[in-house]
Amino acid sequence: MKKLIPVIILSLFSLFACNQQPAGVVYSGTGKSAILDNMITRRAIRKYTTQQVSKAQIDTIMKYSMYAPSALNKQPWEIRIVQNKQWLAELNNRFLKFAEGKTFQGSAANYKKPGFSIFHSAPTLIVIARDKNNPISYLDCGIILQNILLSAHAIGLGTCPLGTLVPVMNRDENRDLLEVLNIPSDYEVAINISLGYPDENPPVKERYADKIKIID
Repeated sequence: MKKLIPVIILSLFSLFACNQQPAGVVYSGTGKSAILDNMITRRAIRKYTTQQVSKAQIDTIMKYSMYAPSALNKQPWEIRIVQNKQWLAELNNRFLKFAEGKTFQGSAANYKKPGFSIFHSAPTLIVIARDKNNPISYLDCGIILQNILLSAHAIGLGTCPLGTLVPVMNRDENRDLLEVLNIPSDYEVAINISLGYPDENPPVKERYADKIKIID
């Protein structure tokens, strides 16, 4: 697996120049309307085309994601973008092995079907790992997760958070997968995101306004 390192690890950060233009911006109009529209139109995508995400698009998503706030500006995350088909296939096989005899909810319940992909056959997978020594790193990783979801949607790409994969990737026997991604040993996977061009347009699901209370 280690021979995959040069293929998987993308050198993103040298491209984050202040004058870099976003790739493939979708929204127009005022900043306020674009931001609000982006929030209410984003959906979890579980069906993707085979078209690969470009490096320019990834650079745009990462540029804006890095501005996510974190407690004391610790930025207790490590982000990896994986497009290597061999590594992704191996990860899917590890999940299928882990899933044997288990019951899942949602799309993971279909793991016995031929051709099943735990990341919905997306061509790109984003891995967010957290600092295990930082007790609130889960929260900070959740914030950068949302930045990734919204910035991807803003340039016409689809995403889906993948929680079912987390315990699989953090198992000791799968540590080699994280080593290939050069994730430090004091970090663990917090969440994953499938990324690609949407091949579906899911309807909005019900939101529960009664869960919000104003105390005056």
